Amino acid sequence: MSKGFHRLQDLLSAINEERKAEEVYFSNLSANKTIAERVDSGILWFPVVNVSTVYTVGEQIEMSFERTKNLDSPHKLKAGVGCRIFKYDSAKEFSALKGVVSYVKKNKLAVILNEQVVSKSDLIGFKGQLGIELIYDDRPYKVMEQAINEVIKSGEPKLVALRDTIENQKASPVPPSDHRIDLHELNESQVVALNGVMQCPELGIIHGPPGTGKTTTLVQVIRHLTKEEKRILVCAPSNNAVDLLAMELDKIGINTLRVGNVSRIGDGTTHLALAEKARNHSEWQHIKKVKIEANEARRLAGKHKRSFGPKERSDRNAMYRESKELRKWAKDLESRLLEKIIAESQVICSTLIGVSHRSLEGLKFRTLIIDEASQALEPECWNAILKAERVILAGDHMQLAPTVKSSEAIKLGLSDTLLARMTDKIPSSYLLNVQYRMNEKILSFSNHRFYDNKLSSGITNSDWSIDDEPLTLIDSSGCGFDEVQNLRTLSRYNEGEGFILREHFLQHKEVYEGLTIGIISPYSEQVKYLRNVIEDDEFFHPFDITVNSIDGFQGQESDVIYISLVRSNSAGEIGFLADERRLNVAMTRAKKKLVIIGDMSTLSQNKLFHTLADHVEATGSYKSAWEYMQV
Repeated sequence: MSKGFHRLQDLLSAINEERKAEEVYFSNLSANKTIAERVDSGILWFPVVNVSTVYTVGEQIEMSFERTKNLDSPHKLKAGVGCRIFKYDSAKEFSALKGVVSYVKKNKLAVILNEQVVSKSDLIGFKGQLGIELIYDDRPYKVMEQAINEVIKSGEPKLVALRDTIENQKASPVPPSDHRIDLHELNESQVVALNGVMQCPELGIIHGPPGTGKTTTLVQVIRHLTKEEKRILVCAPSNNAVDLLAMELDKIGINTLRVGNVSRIGDGTTHLALAEKARNHSEWQHIKKVKIEANEARRLAGKHKRSFGPKERSDRNAMYRESKELRKWAKDLESRLLEKIIAESQVICSTLIGVSHRSLEGLKFRTLIIDEASQALEPECWNAILKAERVILAGDHMQLAPTVKSSEAIKLGLSDTLLARMTDKIPSSYLLNVQYRMNEKILSFSNHRFYDNKLSSGITNSDWSIDDEPLTLIDSSGCGFDEVQNLRTLSRYNEGEGFILREHFLQHKEVYEGLTIGIISPYSEQVKYLRNVIEDDEFFHPFDITVNSIDGFQGQESDVIYISLVRSNSAGEIGFLADERRLNVAMTRAKKKLVIIGDMSTLSQNKLFHTLADHVEATGSYKSAWEYMQV
């Protein structure tokens, strides 16, 4: 067996290990826990009320719910995850329904029920106090496992070429071309990337830190590819990333279709979903009319009659047959309409797992584009690659890799992304080197530490500043702000850093008016603590503030970012803060001002933070927390 196939076999083992770890994780989340504890851990919405129940395309039922308590509290429910809906009565839980979360926004969500629920009449009596709980769903693992097995077995020449390229980490050179596309809206590095990946035979990469215009470049790549190819497949690991690209493509007039296992997506792209395009099509009214006729025939067939003889029995059977035939006709009409919509689409957008949707079965593409590839597991990438002849990856391998729970799966290579493995190994890999997001001083540490000083700024610092301290480090050494660990969640918090944050914020409140402000921390307990502080303190209420974990804030940005690092102990232990990419993600969220709060006597025992402290002392504003302590 070749080295490459050994890796694919390792990935199969890693998928199984991660599946087992996920099962144990979900079991531990809910086992012997009260409703209040499950709500607090983020796996349960309770109580909720059912606000609507509708049919989606494909005759599936979608139920919408709204929280009535614990409003805005953090949770783990998101589009695409499995859940159960239970009824709570007389201190007992009655689990009746299972489904997939199709939509989440603030305190509202929707669930598409599994196919065992065939009509709204099945839901009669399902009222009262309801809860929606996250459950273990092994479907993504089955999809990834099947994909890897197909890759191993395949003898299809184009797929074999891609497999060899990736497994041997060596791609064919980009063929020379006299044709160059020049666009005034792109900078030189973006133009080079566009031309390079369009010519690559098997694999191309566009990479660069936040703010370098990866999405802008990808949109132009796709726009030009649609002139040469029948349709393009565009994927990403998350629904949000898929929606962003779909929305940008729609803006420039490309016929874009959003496909997946969820029927309701981001507000800006709802009209691009397959279900919505079907509903808004001129042929839908006819399909709807046939469905109504089928339901009416079934209703008449089941109508009670006092006198019931041979004629009535014959009439009833005839009506049932008519209803069945009408329903089959409506289903056939709907299937043909969906096929027509897919055939007319220039770009089809889906999550990497979502390409297994039955509507895309059998479709092949010349080019697959995977955005946010730094967050994509290799097996889920292969699930999409199976449909393509070549792949273009985009992302930043210096940002956080996808979360993998199993240490054994990590050893087997599950956390090693295609982007990280291939970026420095193939000729058709292009760095976008001009950033437009952040003040140059904010960028400077990441530029030096992670990007070999290859980045330049496309903005004017004078227009991208709110004061003369765009980069500030507040050192809490010696202040007695020791970290505290929640023994139940094992996460940590630091109340002293919350105090310093408020005092610094108070001194800068005038310049913060009208700006977006992000407060982030690597620890969920600190996020929870800071959210409570901000919610309870009216001083913060006039400001536009988002509080989240570093991982949760990846892909977002704010004018002002505060980072609370939490760790403060005599042993110098910093846990997963030693992952350099986590610090890179945190520091590259800020546009105009970055304030880092941490105990450098603890953190600086790690070389990364020692270097950071030296850097800020030399180029930024290094302060002691004592300056903000009230006497």
